[in-house]
Amino acid sequence: MNTYTPHPPMVTLWNRIHQPHRDLVIALIAIACVFFASAQLDLSEKFTHWALSHETLQLDEFPLVLFSAALVSIWFSRRRMREVMEQAHLRIAAERTSQQSQRMFKSLFDQGLCGNFVADFEGNILLCNSAFSSMCGRSEATLNLRQALGPQWDEYCTQLQQVGKIDIAELKVTRPDGAPWIVMARLTQVSDQAPTTDQSPTSDTPSPTTSGSNIHGFFADVTEQHLAERELAILFKENQSLARHAMRVQEEERRNIAREIHDEMGQYLTAIRLDVATLPKDKSAPHAAIALRISSHVEHIQQAVRGLIHKLRPTALDAHGLVEAVEQLVKDWKKQHPQVSFALSLDQSCQSMPEKTSIAAYRIVQESLTNIARHARAQHVSIKLMRTRGILADTLSIEIRDDGIGFNTYSPRAGFGVSGMRERIEAEGGVFTIQSQGKGVLVSASIPLQTALAVIQESI
Repeated sequence: MNTYTPHPPMVTLWNRIHQPHRDLVIALIAIACVFFASAQLDLSEKFTHWALSHETLQLDEFPLVLFSAALVSIWFSRRRMREVMEQAHLRIAAERTSQQSQRMFKSLFDQGLCGNFVADFEGNILLCNSAFSSMCGRSEATLNLRQALGPQWDEYCTQLQQVGKIDIAELKVTRPDGAPWIVMARLTQVSDQAPTTDQSPTSDTPSPTTSGSNIHGFFADVTEQHLAERELAILFKENQSLARHAMRVQEEERRNIAREIHDEMGQYLTAIRLDVATLPKDKSAPHAAIALRISSHVEHIQQAVRGLIHKLRPTALDAHGLVEAVEQLVKDWKKQHPQVSFALSLDQSCQSMPEKTSIAAYRIVQESLTNIARHARAQHVSIKLMRTRGILADTLSIEIRDDGIGFNTYSPRAGFGVSGMRERIEAEGGVFTIQSQGKGVLVSASIPLQTALAVIQESI
């Protein structure tokens, strides 16, 4: 059993004195001891007596020389002490700054939202922050990146030795618990020591060695974002399919309704007009005025029915083709807007087109003219239909341009006209664009037609 032995009071007081003060006390004690010893032994008198016997050597001046040397030594020692103290203060300040920087960078490393880690080239995790630990399911001790990434890890290590830094937009990692883990990553090679090279002329490996190098990694977890984007992409495709199916059903229903109206109502209206025509022509007969009004009403209804049928399904499109249907559409539109001038450039080779392509192109022109009438306040409109011959496929190009007030193409729009046009074109595998440079609007679309390979297959 150890027992505590208290220090004497003098030892305790001595331990409380700072080291410079202790040295000063020791020096004073040494001087005092020399003084008392010299006084007791009469050293100075003996030295003076001996020096007088050798007057030619001027030895009596030796004490003054020693005193001067002592003063110079004291002066140099004090100056050196001040330099040492200044250097000590500078080192203390630098150490405090280094510690502060170390704490700051450690806080950045530990508190960052990204997963930061240090790994060796074998894939072992040497150091990581809490964010990385949370990302990998608190299993960083058992996580090995070589096992988690497979052959990709060796490829990344090879690239790091060449370029030093790799950015990976999407990296799929297998966590130890098997959960999905998708990250944006940056990997950098950091050497703990200066790279060593063999400078001998016969060396076969002059490149820096990777010994003492580690890999610093930064992982940003985008697993939820990736899953959400994938789900949104699936929903977007489903909505596109639904919208395109709705458009096909709508066109089919329009055609059926137009046919039924034409077949059913048209026949009855024609029969009524024939019955009215069989009535006597005598104007004095009491039923003559009634017959005339009936004939006028029937003619008005027939015109309204023809207009309705044309809106539902233009007969010229099925009977004559795309070019004549567009010409008839523009002709009817000009009757309602006579102040607007038109420039038509219609390629006659566009007359015979597949039914779906003809309907899509016609609806684009129709919707564009509707928007011009509602919003543009234009004075001139140009429409171009052109078929471009290609090696593998032909392309139908559509351009509708006006000189109206234009609009901001980046601002949200309340209607669905532009979205409907884009959906129609993209449903046919085409490209739709709309441009407005502050004045006027350019609507352009391109629809791929039958490919050369399909033509060859059909001919066979």
